[in-house]
Amino acid sequence: MNFEHMLVHYGVYITTLVISLVAGFVPIDIMEVYLVWVAAMTPRSLGLPIVALATLGQMTGKTVLFLAASGALKLTIKKPNSRLQGVREKIANWRYGISLLVLLSASVGIPPFYWVTIAAGAGRLKLPFFIAAGSAGRFVRFGLFVFFPYLIKGLLHH
Repeated sequence: MNFEHMLVHYGVYITTLVISLVAGFVPIDIMEVYLVWVAAMTPRSLGLPIVALATLGQMTGKTVLFLAASGALKLTIKKPNSRLQGVREKIANWRYGISLLVLLSASVGIPPFYWVTIAAGAGRLKLPFFIAAGSAGRFVRFGLFVFFPYLIKGLLHH
């Protein structure tokens, strides 16, 4: 994916939304690389909209995965295997609750948010809790990846 080409043709907002939406469907997260790159290329005043759009796009993709895993949407994703069943049971028995696990995964990335999304959907977490915890976590995570390069740029120019 050529980020620079997309940025020139579609602008930073549309590019961020599209890339984050696509990234929401794949287990390999490209968002961090993109966000650091775009932050290095844009003024700090665009940081908050970039973070908000990245969160919106990412959570839109993850919500579709969540709904598919819950059975609410009929998409072709892997049938639950014994490994996923084991993860589902561990999540269900985690003493802090699945909503906190979603928040932790969305913000820290451990366990991977892609797999937590599928397990949360299959485990029947309520959709509003998933969206709230996932959005909060992604917003914080993406904010760090966007504003850290701005901080470094500021330090280098002084």
